Amino acid sequence: MKKKLFYGAAAGIVIIILLLCMPFSQIDLASGTLRTAPSLPDAAPDPIEKPVVTDGQYSLTVESSIGMLTYYNQSDVRWADYLYGGQDPVRKYGCGPTVLAMIVSSFTNQTLLPSEMADWAAANHYWAPRGGTAHNFIPECAVAFGLQANSFQNFTVEGVLSELSSGHILVALMGPGHFTGSGHFIIITDYWTGTQVRVADPASLENTQTPWEVQTILDELSHAANSGGPVWSISPK
Repeated sequence: MKKKLFYGAAAGIVIIILLLCMPFSQIDLASGTLRTAPSLPDAAPDPIEKPVVTDGQYSLTVESSIGMLTYYNQSDVRWADYLYGGQDPVRKYGCGPTVLAMIVSSFTNQTLLPSEMADWAAANHYWAPRGGTAHNFIPECAVAFGLQANSFQNFTVEGVLSELSSGHILVALMGPGHFTGSGHFIIITDYWTGTQVRVADPASLENTQTPWEVQTILDELSHAANSGGPVWSISPK
């Protein structure tokens, strides 16, 4: 009998010690029993990013200082081989119309594809056979579609960043360097960080997804620009 009492008392002490050693969060205080750990829901699957290029077609929007910019690329299969002026393929000569197609489609109530803007440029005498697009196309086309366009002359890092922060984007005519071997229009769309900016390069998705130092862009501007270039400031009216 004494042995039974001894063993019963010992078992009781062991149970008490175990309960005292368990975190209170694990004990049901009403019954003294251990709680069952709640089952956790399965982790949400990682989001699947929509491919930027599918079957040769580009699908991308780019942040800009005046709103989201619909990105067009000259090599998109929908217009890459379209003949600008009936002669020059957009993939090689269509940076000007592609840049303005992006801007007009994003910041006016009209939507034009690069091929349609190329037709507009050719019909209005901006097409330069085997040479791309006349420089006056940038400001004059922007105005024709209801935007404001002005020559930008403050070629400093601070000047570019200030213009972007005041609600403008910049179209820049680039010379030989990172963006082109000859002449090429790009859009400086928005501030990125520090002294870097975002661009929309109609010939390069990689350039479009890369932050660029403002000074690098300024150093590579075309010295052959006319019509208020090599940089124009554009904004909605």
